[in-house]
Amino acid sequence: MSGGKIFRVYCDESRTVQDRFMVFGGIITSPECELKFTESIAAYRDLHSMHAEMKWTKVSNQKIGEYAEYVNEFFRVCRRDLLHFRSVVFDTTQIDYDTYHDGSKETGFYKLYYQFLLHSFAVYAANNEDRIQVFFDQRQSKHSLEEFRNILNRGVRKRFNRSVDIVSTVEPVRSHESELIQMADVLMGAVGYHQNDRHLVAGAKQAKVTLASHIAMINKLTSLKQKTP
Repeated sequence: MSGGKIFRVYCDESRTVQDRFMVFGGIITSPECELKFTESIAAYRDLHSMHAEMKWTKVSNQKIGEYAEYVNEFFRVCRRDLLHFRSVVFDTTQIDYDTYHDGSKETGFYKLYYQFLLHSFAVYAANNEDRIQVFFDQRQSKHSLEEFRNILNRGVRKRFNRSVDIVSTVEPVRSHESELIQMADVLMGAVGYHQNDRHLVAGAKQAKVTLASHIAMINKLTSLKQKTP
């Protein structure tokens, strides 16, 4: 490869069993912008003494200010550099695992991930010289990530008329070691919160209601149910 761009995609998913809508979320960036973001978040963590893993499930009334500033930092960097969040929502009542996924929820899960990556991120690689590196939150699975990479590359070749494999790696990472996986988790959690109308449920945690609304407001949306370009 000569002169091509490198893109990194950090992905996570929400599969809360009691919710109808399942969310896949990911952040795409370049190695240079990832470094800038990591340095920016390191400064934020030191300033607010927030050195534990950031997760949507950990958003609390005691830490709402810190989490609001956390997402503010992400969108500040977004306005300056290549750092884009994308998500897709699947209605679990419309997923027929028996007919289309060999009765396996795990197989279905990877097929949905394939669709998400193909349609949300592959377009960033504008030519045969560009490469995409994909990183999943580490999880137990019998499926081979190398096989998944090969399948994804075949899809990219067909959809975008590529003559080479542009997805150079698909690797697991530990979420507590990746700032972008943690940010994707928080943003995706907020999307799922609105999609499943959890903010309307009696007794909804006020901190999560506030943070989801804050993220929507930053993006000039009235709800995170709204579609964006």
